[in-house]
Amino acid sequence: MDTLLQDIRYALRTLRRAPGFTAVAVLTLALGIGANTAIFSVVNGVLLHPLPYPEPDRLVGVYQLWQGDRAVMTPANFRDVRQQATGADGTSSPVLEEMAPYYRSDFTLTGSGDPVRLQGVEVGAGFFDVLGVAPVLGRTFRPDENEPGRTRVAILSHRLWQQRFGAEPEIIGRVIRLDGNPYEVVGVMPEGFSFPAERDVWTPIEYDAEFMSENSRGAWYLSVVGRLAPGVSEEQAASRVAAIGRRLEKAYPQVNTNVGMTVLSLHDAMVGDVRTALWVLLGAVGFVLLIACANVANLLLARAASREGELAVRAALGAGRGRLIRQLLTESLILGALGGAAGLLLAVWGTGFLVALQPRNVPRLDEVTVDGTVIAFTAAIALLTGLLFGLVPALQTARTELAATLREGGRGALAAKGSARVRNALVVAEMALAVILLAGAGLLINSFARLQRVDPGFRAEGALAFRLSLPGVAYNEESARAAFYDRLIERLEALPGVRSAGAIMALPLSGFSFTFTFNVEGREPAQPGSDQSLQTRVVTPGYFRTMGIPLLRGRAFTAQDRADAPQVVLISESAVRRYFPDEDPIGRRITLGWGRGPGRPNVGGVIVGVVGDVKQFELAEEQSAVVYVPHAQVPVGGMTLVVRTAVPPLTLAGAVRREVGALDADLPIAELRTLEQLVARSISQPRFYMLLLAVFAGVALALAAIGTFGVMTYAVAQRTREIGIRMALGADPGSVRRLVVGRALALAATGLGVGLLGALALTRLLGSLLYGVTATDPLTYGAVALTLIGVAFLAGYLPARGATRVDPTVALRAE
Repeated sequence: MDTLLQDIRYALRTLRRAPGFTAVAVLTLALGIGANTAIFSVVNGVLLHPLPYPEPDRLVGVYQLWQGDRAVMTPANFRDVRQQATGADGTSSPVLEEMAPYYRSDFTLTGSGDPVRLQGVEVGAGFFDVLGVAPVLGRTFRPDENEPGRTRVAILSHRLWQQRFGAEPEIIGRVIRLDGNPYEVVGVMPEGFSFPAERDVWTPIEYDAEFMSENSRGAWYLSVVGRLAPGVSEEQAASRVAAIGRRLEKAYPQVNTNVGMTVLSLHDAMVGDVRTALWVLLGAVGFVLLIACANVANLLLARAASREGELAVRAALGAGRGRLIRQLLTESLILGALGGAAGLLLAVWGTGFLVALQPRNVPRLDEVTVDGTVIAFTAAIALLTGLLFGLVPALQTARTELAATLREGGRGALAAKGSARVRNALVVAEMALAVILLAGAGLLINSFARLQRVDPGFRAEGALAFRLSLPGVAYNEESARAAFYDRLIERLEALPGVRSAGAIMALPLSGFSFTFTFNVEGREPAQPGSDQSLQTRVVTPGYFRTMGIPLLRGRAFTAQDRADAPQVVLISESAVRRYFPDEDPIGRRITLGWGRGPGRPNVGGVIVGVVGDVKQFELAEEQSAVVYVPHAQVPVGGMTLVVRTAVPPLTLAGAVRREVGALDADLPIAELRTLEQLVARSISQPRFYMLLLAVFAGVALALAAIGTFGVMTYAVAQRTREIGIRMALGADPGSVRRLVVGRALALAATGLGVGLLGALALTRLLGSLLYGVTATDPLTYGAVALTLIGVAFLAGYLPARGATRVDPTVALRAE
């Protein structure tokens, strides 16, 4: 222990005497370690950290399958799967202890200050028991509160309780108004509970006769969470539920043909498609750390040249090679510790920055933090880094012929070919790693650029959008809903600076859509299990003009398409290509599987026009077949208003709020934003990945350039006498520059070759993140090669230019 403390004290004195070297080394390591820690904090919070519920490994999602993809369930299918999977039917042992349905259903809160739109969830019996979470105040729902006719009850989130109700402890039993209906508050959930996603209020699903009837077997909208029975694995549960699905397919072929059932870990279901991307980012930032280590190792090798005499004297006084190696590794570990401490500070800032970016569809970001696990990770990589960049220089130094160094007066031993080969190998490794990162970043940049050029199908500039949801109590009649939106659009179009206004049930790029099967009059009905379906939108007459969606054929909706007029619809260009490839669809009648209640015809009508395709979920999606129906004939309560303006859109936000308030003071506006913000939000996830990988590649390239510059500068310094002799014998400066630059380019070419091979192998992992470009895109790889050669040329040219300015007489006296 005394010897170790002595080594530490000596190492600290040595590093203090070289403040420039110490600062550069610590800063380089801090950059690499900090970036790794920040990305690891995201990986830890999103992928590695268990869900914040008791026995989270037993929580699963239960899904229907359509064409191999996971989907929500129908109420009747949920009822049957629950009875058989939990053993409630008495025919088999349970594989699920319990399962509960839920679906998102937003509410308008009134009577407690200004009206506000709340993100709500309607849940089935046992929902909170399945998750194993209890409220901090009050209770959860009783099973009988899902029955029709019961007193309406609600549970509040901790955040809503604090922000809206001042955290008053007497909140239990208080009656609040949601969508105009009275709800008794029976509980407040713990701080941080937010399932699914960030929610404000939970209410019971009403299990009325229609909800569980056979009529509901075709209504896909229930999400389902379950808890595995004790001792049952996820695979066993999935196998049993799949068998149940096959039985239901045979029993109800009209609606369940080609519909499967499965079970998936709730954690895996929540993480979704981000797993690959986050692991790729962690691997990429690991490459940055390796390049930083190679740079610091080269710094140590160069610095060792100035310490030859010191090490030789210590060896002459009896220090063995093992003792010297330990001393040098102690210095490296201290540098690693200092770099880790500085990196942790950078990581705290970097983690906050990453979370603030809020990329779309990256779950659990609210759980990302620099916790004990992240700190332990930082300590581990700081220790590993210290060993990694310190071991090679220490071994190389200890192999030096120290006796020869003493005889030569402490000069030249470390300039041996072995040491030069090590430094060159480190530069080649840096270049190769930089090439891999540059290739990955180049592919993502190319992909993102192509994504930005995708036409969403509408004009995003100069438009403002906001969502309204009319409460059922005040707007129970269809005529009241239709009249409200007609009056509001009329008032909005009268505002100064407004060109036009319209409304749609599901705004493009919102990620929300209704899809229904349909039949064409005069054709055979769609067969069970058929994918003959249309995404369905409800719109007002001015919507297409406001959005800039082109009318390709026929006519658009007009004010004459009222509730008492003949039913009409518009279809998209993709719907024509898919379902009417060889005929004119104008005049054909279609009927959707959207029922409107007893005695009323299903939604549908005569096709009167064809409009352009619009992206609904994301820019990278394939175009879907869409049908549009006029709002006056299907007056739904929840609509998104779009206002086309001649002035900056957000300057009209206040006027828009006033017009809505003038019609209904209890109606809050939600999701107010420009269409340009909507488009930007839709590509926030690929932008997030692209920016991070581009930053890592830029840092890697800079570090590789610095490493090459350092090695070439050191090589020029070691060859000062040789250069002097060459110039004294008549060599021109150009030949000297070519000598040095040629060496730098040779190292770069070797690194480029190795890196390209690695990139071709590793960038295939990016396949799911790319749009319009392959992982082997030749233009991207060509740009990477030119960039690296250019950087290597500059890194060699600057030392070469300095070498040609050496006075031959001075160079000859240098030795």
